[in-house]
This record gives sequence, C-alpha cells and structure tokens, in this order.
Amino acid sequence: MDARREIPLEDLIEYETRLDQLSPSADAITLCQYDRERLSAELIQDIIETHPYVVQNQTICQNFYYTPPEEFFGAEDSENTVDRMLETLHDRSTTKNELKERRRSLQRQNEIMADGSQSFEEKLQSLFELGCERFDLDFGGLARVDPDEDSFELEHTNAPCETFEPGLELPLSETFCPAVIDGPDVSTVTEPSIADTGETAPHQKCGLSTYIGTHLPFEAASDRTFFFAASDSRPEGFTDDERAFHRLLSQWVKYELQQEERERHQRTLYEIAADTDRTFEEKLDAIFALGCERFDLEVGCIARIDESSDELEVELTSDSDETVLTDRTVPLSEAYCQTIASGRETVSITDPVGDGFEGMAAYEEFGIETYLGTRIELEECQNRTFFFVSSEGRSREFSPAERTFHHLMGQWVKYELQQKHREEALRESNERLEQFAYAASHDLQEPLRMISSYLELIDNQYDDELDDTGREFLEFAVGGAERMRKMIEALLTYSRVETHGNNFEPVELDDVVADVRESLSIQIDEQDAEITVDSLPRVTGDPSQLRQVLQNLFSNAIKYNGEGSPRIRVSSERRGGEVIVSVSDDGIGIDSEDTARVFDVFDRLHSRIEYDGTGIGLAICERIVERHGGDIWVDSEPGEGSTFSFSVRAADT
Repeated sequence: MDARREIPLEDLIEYETRLDQLSPSADAITLCQYDRERLSAELIQDIIETHPYVVQNQTICQNFYYTPPEEFFGAEDSENTVDRMLETLHDRSTTKNELKERRRSLQRQNEIMADGSQSFEEKLQSLFELGCERFDLDFGGLARVDPDEDSFELEHTNAPCETFEPGLELPLSETFCPAVIDGPDVSTVTEPSIADTGETAPHQKCGLSTYIGTHLPFEAASDRTFFFAASDSRPEGFTDDERAFHRLLSQWVKYELQQEERERHQRTLYEIAADTDRTFEEKLDAIFALGCERFDLEVGCIARIDESSDELEVELTSDSDETVLTDRTVPLSEAYCQTIASGRETVSITDPVGDGFEGMAAYEEFGIETYLGTRIELEECQNRTFFFVSSEGRSREFSPAERTFHHLMGQWVKYELQQKHREEALRESNERLEQFAYAASHDLQEPLRMISSYLELIDNQYDDELDDTGREFLEFAVGGAERMRKMIEALLTYSRVETHGNNFEPVELDDVVADVRESLSIQIDEQDAEITVDSLPRVTGDPSQLRQVLQNLFSNAIKYNGEGSPRIRVSSERRGGEVIVSVSDDGIGIDSEDTARVFDVFDRLHSRIEYDGTGIGLAICERIVERHGGDIWVDSEPGEGSTFSFSVRAADT
C-alpha cells in the first residue's frame, strides 16, 4: 500500500480486514506493504505493534512487539504492558535456549556418528543416552519386528531395569510398535488411555506411558523399530523439532544396519570362496543360500544356455524338491534368461507382465514372478546363466547394492566354473597320460624282457666263445636294457602321481625323515654322510609321496657330492599357512642357467658315465609337490652346494 497522505491507523486495519474478507474460503492471508519513506515513523511503529507477523527483507518474522488490538486500542494499562513485555522476554529466552539445545544435540550426534574408534553397538548406546536427554525419557531401544509373525525381540537397549533386556520377546500386538509400523514415519504415545493402547504389555506389565518410535524397513533383513520410552506420561506431546531429531537418529541407525548387513553378506561370501575344505558343489550350495537370504528370493540356479539350439538346461540348483523349477530343460526363448543371452549383462524382472513376459512359460507355466540373473561367459565350454527366482512378487526394484552383490557372486561362480573346467581337463589329460604310460610300459617291457632273456642266454651259452670286445659289447647291451627298464618304471611312477596317490592327512615330517634315513642307511654309511635335521613341523599331505620327495633329495645330495663326505642339512620355515622344507648339501652345485632344467623329464646335466640315474627323479618330485598345491625350486652355485626347497600346507591351517 503506497500511502500518499497520512492515514489513521484505524483505517489501515479496516482496509486489511476487508481484503481478507474477499476470499473467505481460501487458505491464505493478505499481505500489505507499507512505504517507510511516505509514512511517519510513529505510524510504522503502531503498524508493527498491531501485527503478529512482519515481513522484513523477504523474511517472515514473528513479532515480539505485537500487542493485541483490544489492548492497543483500549485504555492504557501499565500492568498488561508489563506482562506482555515479560512474556516477550520469556518467549525469546526460551526460543534461544531451545536453539542452543538443538545445536548442542546435533553437534553431539555428529560427534558420536563420526567417531571411528567406536563400534556400532557403542555408538548406539551413546545415541540412546543422547536421545534420553533430548526427549527427557528413561531409555532407548532397537528391536526386531515381524508384523506377519506378530513378533517383537529387543535387540539393543540402555534400559536400567531387568524388565527390558536384550533378548526380550513379546507379541508385537502387545507393544506400542504397531502404531509406528502402520502410522507415520515417527509415531508417539503420550497418554496410553487416550491413544487406545492402555491394555498393551508395555503399559500394563512394564509401566510405560510415553513412547516415540520409528519403523525401519529393510530389503533382506528383519525390520526394526527404533524408539525411546518412559514410565511417566507426557500430556504436552512431542514437538516437531523432537520428531525431526528422532527421525535423524533413526536414519543413521538404518544406514549403519544396512551397511553392517552388506558387510556381513560380503564377508560370508569371501569366507565361502576361501574355504578350501569344501567342494565346488558345497560352496555353491552355500552361495545359493546366501543369495536367497540377501535378495529375499526362493531358489538359486546355474543353467547351461545354447542360443543355437534354443535350449536352457538347469545344471545346479538349490531347488532340490523342484517346487519352483518343475522341469530342468526348457526352450531358452521361453525363459527370462533369454534377455541375458541377448547381450544384457545383469537382468532383473519384478513385473513380468509389464516387462512383456506374459504368455511365456517362465511366467505362465512355472509362475516365476521375480528374477535376478547374470550371464557367465566361459572359455572352451558352454556358457551359463547364474540367477535367483521366486514365485512371489516383489513390490520394489532391486537396488544397485543388490545388483552389485549379485555381480560379485557371478564373478566367483565364473572363476570356479573355469577352474573346475581346467581341473577336469587336467584330470582327463592325466588319465590319458597314465593310460599311455601304462600301455607304453607294458608294450615296451615285453620286448625288453625278451631282449634281456636272449642277452642272458648269449652270456650263459657263448661266454667261452666271446673275446674281450664281444664281452664288452654284451655288457653294454645288458646295461642298456637295465637302464631302459628303470626308465620305463620311472615314467610309470611319474604318470601315476595324481591318480595313485593316497588321501591327504596330518604328517609328522620328523618321522618321514627318520624313515628315509633308515632306507638309505647303506648309502649314508658308505659315503660317511653327515646329516643334520632340525625339528620339523606337522604338514598336510600324502605320507608316502612326501617320503618319496625327501628320499629323492637325500639320494641326490649324496650322489652329487663331489670330493669328501657329504654334509646334508634338513630345515623348515613357516610362511603363513605353508611350511617351506629345505634340503641343503655341500656338493658340486648347479649352474644358475640350469636350475629350471633339472625338473624336466629325462633332461640330464651330466653323462651316465659321471652319474648314474634315469633323469626323471626331480620331475617326479615336482609333480608330487604340485599335487600338494606347493612349489619346488633350487638355489645353487657351482662348487657351493645346492638347497632344494618345497612348500607344503601346514597341518594347523
């Protein structure tokens, strides 16, 4: 209102009143603008005093100088003026204190939440104490709730009495929590008799009269309620600021619980993947169970897919009773997996009809309402899909965190399937190698026996007729036949390392070394070998094969000694879950360029005239150590001796 002349205040108020009456049904109020340059300061002061709210610099201000019209236009009353001034001072002080308390509570809340040295449980206890102080209530609590099962279980609390302790179970319907679950995000009870909750267990049995709580729903975990309560009633109720503060606390609690649940699932996944005592199928069963829990679905599956033949074959599943998947082989075009086969990496379906799958067998025949799957591309074998399904609908989409976790699970499945394929290929190769070695040894030994027999006949019947050269040739032939026999036997031993080994068990290496020393006692005595053995640990392995490794290393240390009596030392070192066993000697040593060759089949560094042998002993050692999941190597310098070391799993891992 741009006043051109001095207008009495009464006229201005009458004018504002008429403006308000123009729209009696509208939820609005008339705003009038007063020009301070055209109106006197006395009139502006009167206007301010007669308006409960004033807009200044685009800010709505509650007017602490407001005087009700009946007092402003009535007879001057000093007592009323004093009361109004004191009330204004009280209101301003109260507001200032409330703001100060609000800031202090928020600051303390941020300090608790940001404290990296405290666990979730410790932070929660601090928040309980802060909430009790902020709301002036007795205790706080966090409870698991299930409306379908009508269950309430107190999980955490700072209640000082034994009545409320973690583990307390009650019917949900007998608590204040249904008001939270069915009502607004923050619900309160301040007078149970008025709120129609006077017959509940908290009020009747536990003497609780005041409650403020929030429902915390979760994707794949038990829902919670986060609340504070007290025995005294609170007729004045809770302010909007208190509700907002409780909502803020609840949001943090929900975030922390969600984070804790995700970390638990991820930790469980890593533990399953790292468990060497489980087979692939046992690990997969655990993965299926974890996925069903994480995604709140019924069945986990791995299926072979073949786009060329339009076929999907369920290979492995947690649905052993076939309650959902009643047929293991279906056309790929009739399954949700077709969307993955068409190139999409991860697919989720929560609305089959809306997504265009109505009429498809997956929906119509099997009744699958929810699907989460990923494609697994494999090398040199048929591709797979890894998915979870449920016959129950899902009201929300899968979250990015759920899709990421499923992708992580799919990566592990891919690695395991590829590893399984390699192991099967290796096993088939070993079987073929063993069959070849057996056939070769059998086929070669027969003519070799004939050669040896005829050489023996020549030696027996024509010995007198042979001159020295003839006898020398005959000895060469007999020696060659014997070497061939040993090489054939060694080759057969090499081929049977994987297939003819014993089961792994705890093995005392001290006992194994003692057996080896006894078996080689003649060689040890003849060469006057000095052997030092440190205290050795228990390991996990095949006792007979580990004995074969150590005996071969002992024999080589004695054989390749050079001049003087051999000095041999056996030692061990713990490295994480492995034990490194070393056999050291002071023999002729090995050139650094040849340290890898010594483990090759029939690859000799010395002639048979210098050192006898088949040239396959260390290759057998390497194959045995590899079967045990370890490595074998040699550190050596010519003339400085050699140290052969191999790793094997410790018995306590």
